[in-house]
Amino acid sequence: MFEFKEPLLLDGATGTNLIKAGMPSGVCVEKWVLDHPDTIIELQRAYVDAGSNVITAPTFEANRYKLSLHGLGDKVKEFNKQLVSLSKEAAGGKAAVAGNMAPTGLFVEPFGDETFDGLVDIFREQAFALKEAGVDYIACETFMSLTEARAALLAAKETGLPVTVTLTVEKNGRTLSGGNVLSNLVTLAAMGAAAVGLNCSTGPEIVLKALSGVPSQLPVPVIAKPNAGVPSNDNSQVTVDEFASYAKEFFKEGIGILGGCCGTTPEYITALREEMNKAEFIDKRGGDGAKSEGVRDFIAANEKQAFFISEEDLDFSHKINCGVDIADRLLEIEGENCAARVVIKNADDAHEFGMNAYLASVPVVLLGYDADALDTALRLYQGRAMLDSKSDIEKDKLNLLSQKYGAIII
Repeated sequence: MFEFKEPLLLDGATGTNLIKAGMPSGVCVEKWVLDHPDTIIELQRAYVDAGSNVITAPTFEANRYKLSLHGLGDKVKEFNKQLVSLSKEAAGGKAAVAGNMAPTGLFVEPFGDETFDGLVDIFREQAFALKEAGVDYIACETFMSLTEARAALLAAKETGLPVTVTLTVEKNGRTLSGGNVLSNLVTLAAMGAAAVGLNCSTGPEIVLKALSGVPSQLPVPVIAKPNAGVPSNDNSQVTVDEFASYAKEFFKEGIGILGGCCGTTPEYITALREEMNKAEFIDKRGGDGAKSEGVRDFIAANEKQAFFISEEDLDFSHKINCGVDIADRLLEIEGENCAARVVIKNADDAHEFGMNAYLASVPVVLLGYDADALDTALRLYQGRAMLDSKSDIEKDKLNLLSQKYGAIII
């Protein structure tokens, strides 16, 4: 089992380097790579020579949905196996190989036509193809919404392999869907991600700022794999030396897994390795825990906000039943200093809650009366919920649900 020992150096960009090598726009990247295997092998060998501990297989969009856009939806298993094989050849046993999974871009109900479980199915197929191909772990990268990131993580965890998840943020430090970095990473770490963080985005400065203070709130390593900008004529791309100089700043923040995304080359990774070798990594890893007095402090979350909670000060709303008026009930408690106490009795309740949970601007605690229904409610909640210990569910089952979804039993 691959261990994420910090400091750890990942590789650099794939896509922008393939374009420089002659890959035309609009093609299926995965098929083009398979048709030009020497290109990816040469690039990834250069990353290994630059000092990368891990190289990422070029399986970014090798999922059923993305491949189907090129009429290749039935090639998931075949393409992932062949692409991982190329990366293994390039690594030559000198670096680990991560299988890469990326967003589909599909919108999940109530904002789109895809179901959450449908999204999980797409990722599950690719995740097991990557496992069969022999990757050391699965890297879910460049996610723009917590919904897709959670779906990918849940699917990939089923393989038993370690899974990392990184999001990408805009210049305002939030994801494209408006997600808060801390709340999203807390949720993903609690769900069992081996490491979490940011990749791509708009350069090392934005990534450093967005991740400032985050490591101390998480029990897992933090990843920074920023963009250097796409090469342009206005010299806006971050230079090799400038990019590498951020290693020291990331290490000071407790961010110990570094790499590069769009615009970076083996030269960037060589320079980054040199700076990492000179800098001191300060481990600031923290996470939820119990105080010596027995009072627990923890972080609950929805996609847009993290909630710092002390259990002794936690108040609940009146019980909210999942009827036709659940939207009104959730909106009524907006701004109140309490957690929304939602009752989940059956599958219909779970679905109604899932379709309206985005309206909750306060932390959510679920009071369950059926284990399967509670599982569904947690699955559809895009955040880190709390579970009421008074739920009419066996303790062992409640604990399993807590572990599966990162929920906090209170």
